[in-house]
Amino acid sequence: MSLDGQPFFVLTLQPENGKYVGTLSRPVRMNTDGRSFSGIGRDIKTERVTTDVPSGTMLRIVTRPTGDSSDTTEFEFSLTVPGQARLKLVDAPFDAWPMARHMGSGTLQVWTGWDAQRSYLVEEPYITPNEQMAGIFKADQAVRKSMAAFQAQAKQIEKDDAARREQVRALLDRGELRAAEDFRLAAMVFQHGLAPRDYLFAHTLALVALAKGDRSASWIAAASLDRYLLSVGQPQIFGNQFGNDGRIQEPLDRGLVSDALRRPLNVPTLVEQQALSEKLPAR
Repeated sequence: MSLDGQPFFVLTLQPENGKYVGTLSRPVRMNTDGRSFSGIGRDIKTERVTTDVPSGTMLRIVTRPTGDSSDTTEFEFSLTVPGQARLKLVDAPFDAWPMARHMGSGTLQVWTGWDAQRSYLVEEPYITPNEQMAGIFKADQAVRKSMAAFQAQAKQIEKDDAARREQVRALLDRGELRAAEDFRLAAMVFQHGLAPRDYLFAHTLALVALAKGDRSASWIAAASLDRYLLSVGQPQIFGNQFGNDGRIQEPLDRGLVSDALRRPLNVPTLVEQQALSEKLPAR
């Protein structure tokens, strides 16, 4: 398992009597929220590994420090595709971490050059975006290229939008949306809903996209929050929702979020948004 291109967890396994034995090496000190690691120390510990009998492509792993058989940690190690696997810390509320088979020569060592002041993101292997989700998003955008055309077909578009949201729900329920881009596009589709729950769900999907590494999802995260706030009778805070007259929609809390906070989220300043509002397609 790598962080910032450097070995972080090193697992070795060898077959023995229908099971496996080996070692797991990792830094002694670290903090994690499941998606990133921080406070990583430079001291490394290597623990003994034993396993249950494999169940399909999954191994139940138990690690024990040398000389202490009572202090154990349990993991689930699952093969995904050739050369890749996932390591899940049992009983922890984290997604499984990606691992890759070491193909080089010699013994791989855990890196010791960690900066304890830094936060390191878990490196996810590339996931191909879902083609059906891309098609749903394309259809969602196609009817919004012209405000005049949008208004002329508003009733039909409302029905089609609802059908697209159901399609996205079905993809989510089946676990077919996995790439960061999938969740960003899904957020855009739910942004075009009709109820506060749609906008709040769009905001949630945008946060998932951000957590998976799609930084461009920051705009839809802000836009969906603004739309949700307005829908429940509260002032928007970023100012990227516009009325039919092309002006920033009121109420707007101009004192909570400064332009200095808008910029890291790819949200234009209030002045820039007002200048761009007349050129925006139907949203």
